[in-house]
Amino acid sequence: MWKLMGGLLALPVLLVLPVLLVLSVLMIFWGSGDYVRTVQLNWELELPASEGCLYETDSGASFSGDGERYHVLAYADDSGLEETLTEEATPVRSAEVPVTEILDLLAVPADQRPDFSDCRGFTAAHPTDERNRLYLLVNSAGTRLYVVECFF
Repeated sequence: MWKLMGGLLALPVLLVLPVLLVLSVLMIFWGSGDYVRTVQLNWELELPASEGCLYETDSGASFSGDGERYHVLAYADDSGLEETLTEEATPVRSAEVPVTEILDLLAVPADQRPDFSDCRGFTAAHPTDERNRLYLLVNSAGTRLYVVECFF
């Protein structure tokens, strides 16, 4: 009889644990409220916290996890964003062609796209899959960060 009761008591515990795990993961993402946290998790970059997301879109969820994401983040003048990018990421001469291709796929409106003549471009290697691409474009004032991600 004790064996049966012990098994019955273990069942609710086993059901609650996965639910708690899922809730804690969701709280991490919802609680951050800042896409910078996602960039840190995906690309291992320590960017300053943004003042908020001005625009975002993605290609939608897929079974294999591939797809594209685009975010425009706002920053304060004194955020140190450009200095951080110089330390954390790799400068690229021009990201206009690959970024434009991705933005076209996502149907991003012209007013939400970066002005390439006013931006410096950066990239970073993905820690687990070199096929994945990240482009970071910061405007000359250091107040806008355009984040373009492509996962394969």
